[in-house]
Amino acid sequence: MLCDGKGLVACPGFIDLHVHGGMGSDFMDATEEGFQTIGAYHAAGGTTAYLPTTATESPRAIFACIDRAAKCREQGIGGVEILGVHVEGPYMAPRKHGCHDPGFVREPSREENRGYLDRAHVVRRITCAPEVPGVQPFIREASREGIVVSGGHSDATFAQTLQAVENGMSMITHLYSAMSTIAKDGPHRVAGMLEATLLDDRLATELIADLRHAPKELLLLALKAKARDTVCFTTDAMRGAGMPDGVYTFGSLRGTKAVVQGGVARNAANTGFASSTVRMIDLVRNGVEILGLSLEAAVRRASLIPARIAGVERRKGTLEAGKDADIVLLAERPRLEVRMTMARGNAIARTEP
Repeated sequence: MLCDGKGLVACPGFIDLHVHGGMGSDFMDATEEGFQTIGAYHAAGGTTAYLPTTATESPRAIFACIDRAAKCREQGIGGVEILGVHVEGPYMAPRKHGCHDPGFVREPSREENRGYLDRAHVVRRITCAPEVPGVQPFIREASREGIVVSGGHSDATFAQTLQAVENGMSMITHLYSAMSTIAKDGPHRVAGMLEATLLDDRLATELIADLRHAPKELLLLALKAKARDTVCFTTDAMRGAGMPDGVYTFGSLRGTKAVVQGGVARNAANTGFASSTVRMIDLVRNGVEILGLSLEAAVRRASLIPARIAGVERRKGTLEAGKDADIVLLAERPRLEVRMTMARGNAIARTEP
């Protein structure tokens, strides 16, 4: 395909490893129309590949989402390449459910585990809490199947986190959000999952760099503390992304209520955020304008690093001969804006200046 990119910057396509929805749809709706709508919306933000992400609901609802994702991947629905599914929960710490429905938080069962493992050709990533009874053996099983196991929504201690690493866990979900940190045990301080992540570079992690989930100084701390290729940007966007302010559900239409006000999604009690309403270009822009990263460094955290975490760096993440033609054309002025998004050589989004 020929395209006049004069005056624009060509970047590798963005890869979002944690995204729930946008434009009024959520992947948990498990409909072809929803996948089409979400793909088109995030493509306009520079995303060329992603992991549709589930919410903590019934096994039947989660499996329906996974199975729909498999069909949409085969058919190329939405334009954005579906690398696989990210199963977030349901094996969470009861106190760290975040905006997920606490009524569906549960411990592993052999039958449910089997449902995920039998779908390992589609399930690319699973988020779970290592301290929950039965999760450590499941981490071993899932990692053996090639699934990226990610710790999150967790009250794990430092020791429990490292035990999970030994069992195959290689990632941490949305650093700083819904995870344990330093706690007091009598006069003693006990480190948690946050400290284990910052210290141990066997663990990759993601940042929701929307400047809401974590302020500038905490984002910079993570980038300074972690090895160069272990931190990526992710949106964690929900169905209210791209929509007017109002009340939306997180997860399926049966999910928890979230209030979007001023473009920020919070839970109904206003005690925490309910995912985000950003796209990948917003995070790249924040990286440059707020965190002081070079454009190359910001794009790297949206492209090559998530490609490596997902195990697809041989065909994605850089503009090299022989790789997928996943390309984003950016206008640098007056602010970074996506002008065109191509996935595997096909234009999937265009934006007029």
